[in-house]
Amino acid sequence: MYQPFYHADQYRPQLTPPSYWHATTARPTLAPGSGEHTVDVAIIGGGYCGLSAALHLARDHGASVAVLEAGDIGWGASGRNAGFNTLPATKHDYAGLLRQLGPAGAAGFMAAQNEAMQLVATLAAEEGMATQACGSGSYVVAHSPAAWDALQAEYHAWQQHTPVACRLLPRQVFAGMGHDGPAQHGALHILQGGGLNPLALVCGLAQAAQRHGAVLLPQQPVSRWQRHTAGHTLHASGSVVHARQLLLATNGYLPGVLPPTLRQRTLPVISNIIVTRPLSAAEWDAYRYHSETPMFDTRHLLSYWRRLPDGRLLFGARGDLSGSDASGQRQRALLQAQLAARFPAWAGVEIDYFWRGLIAVNRRMLPQYGTLPDDGSVWHAAGCFGSGVSTMPWLGRALARAMAGQPPTATEAACAMHGLAPRLPPAAALQKLGLRLAYTAYAWRDRFSEPA
Repeated sequence: MYQPFYHADQYRPQLTPPSYWHATTARPTLAPGSGEHTVDVAIIGGGYCGLSAALHLARDHGASVAVLEAGDIGWGASGRNAGFNTLPATKHDYAGLLRQLGPAGAAGFMAAQNEAMQLVATLAAEEGMATQACGSGSYVVAHSPAAWDALQAEYHAWQQHTPVACRLLPRQVFAGMGHDGPAQHGALHILQGGGLNPLALVCGLAQAAQRHGAVLLPQQPVSRWQRHTAGHTLHASGSVVHARQLLLATNGYLPGVLPPTLRQRTLPVISNIIVTRPLSAAEWDAYRYHSETPMFDTRHLLSYWRRLPDGRLLFGARGDLSGSDASGQRQRALLQAQLAARFPAWAGVEIDYFWRGLIAVNRRMLPQYGTLPDDGSVWHAAGCFGSGVSTMPWLGRALARAMAGQPPTATEAACAMHGLAPRLPPAAALQKLGLRLAYTAYAWRDRFSEPA
């Protein structure tokens, strides 16, 4: 059972999330697995990381694998995010990366991010995944003149130190390529990546992993974990899995069997998304908004949006420290207010879908992966700061290579994501207090940075 960091309404794996993706995506039927399985690697978590690891272990290394997922495959963030195949998976700007990692570490991290976006396209082509990719890269949209100045500095740092192709678009140029209106003061166009259907991607990974021999066990929450000299035994509601190695790939949905070494390393954060009714051509023309490229702004409490292929607008933001269904309705209203502030002509537009879920952050402000210091047969990955669509499949591949005994590639060795983040306060109440203070500080900084 999941650790109840938030209200129990956030932890109901038996229920299908009420997302736009679940309403519009054909999904393969995977009956709950059962029985006893003996494999090389057991994986807890059927999202991008766990499924990518299973696929690469089975396909590239000939390993036997079983994936246990408490809900349906992709029930967590992997199946219900906004579908931004974008970078970077960090809260740092490039100056922050330099301060924490140094020039070599920052460059290594960005090289891994760049490679991760390419991996998604490669996997889709190799395995015939219909991910419904759209748009051309992503736009980081300056929300104020001061943010535009900072964005120019970020662009020059990326140009000088990273392999990421990008370009600056002043306000009038972006008005003709992205959208016009009060929500933008220019943009940084990152040329790799784009939008996709996140549930289609996770279903494609699941089908590919299964096709190459991985055993998928959906609706099998792990209730007990036993360690012994031969490895690990996992007990679920209808199955038992024996494995030499174990991968914990649950990200923000922290399982009750989480080992002490991993506790207080990851902070789950609620992200909220609305999707409008289809907008008319005249409504889109109000802001000259015709691009399907994903966009997110430069606010500390950022919002993100994209035009969907069927003419709807998806809009999302972080928020909420409760997680109850009642608080979700307040978050829905706040999202509608933010949408109206960004695009006043669309104030009051009907909302057809609203859903939420947990991403994962940590004190290091970078993803973390590797083995437990006290047990080299237990592997972990978490903490993509809401940008895991490409990072998590990349981490799954890197972990598969490591679990198969392969040396790291040059990019993996230099990626600066190895090891464990520093611990958070031990009490959930203190962690929530820290998150509340961070939200408050970010909100004040954003308020003072808004144009007059």
